[in-house]
Amino acid sequence: MDNKEISKQFSGDGKISFEDTHGLSFEWIKVEQWTPEMEGCFLIHEIYQLKSLVGNFSEIALDIVEYAADETIFLSPQPSWNINKGKSGGLIKFALVGSPYWKQILQQIGEIVFLQWKAEVGPSTIKGAQAFPFTRKSKLMGLYEDGRVKIING
Repeated sequence: MDNKEISKQFSGDGKISFEDTHGLSFEWIKVEQWTPEMEGCFLIHEIYQLKSLVGNFSEIALDIVEYAADETIFLSPQPSWNINKGKSGGLIKFALVGSPYWKQILQQIGEIVFLQWKAEVGPSTIKGAQAFPFTRKSKLMGLYEDGRVKIING
C-alpha cells in the first residue's frame, strides 16, 4: 500500500494499524479520538506542530526535541487551549518522527496523530518496510516551557 492510500484510509477510518519489521504492532488514530487513558504518544513530523500540541517552548527545549535521538519520547505539560482541549489533565507524551520512512507516511497524512501500541496484529494491519523507532521502552525526557529538562530514563 502506498502512502497516498494509507492517508486516504486514515482520513476515512480515523485510524490505521501497522506492524513493523520487528513485529511491533501499533495503531495511529486521529487526535479527536484520543482519550487520556490510552497508552501511547502523539506523533509529529515537523517541529512547528509542537506549538499546537503543547504551546510555547523555550528555544533550548525546541532544539532538544529537534536534535534528540529518534527513539526519544517527551513529556510536557499541556495548556488547556491546545489541540486536545485539555483532556489529559497533566503531562502528555509526544515524539518527533525523524525516520525517513515513517516521517514520509506522517507527512502524507498531514496531521498530528496519536500512536497507540497494540498487543496483537489485526487483520487489516499494514506491514511497514522498516522498524518503528518508538516502543513502550523508549527514552523519556520531560520538557517544560521555561526551559527545564528532566531525564526520566535514559
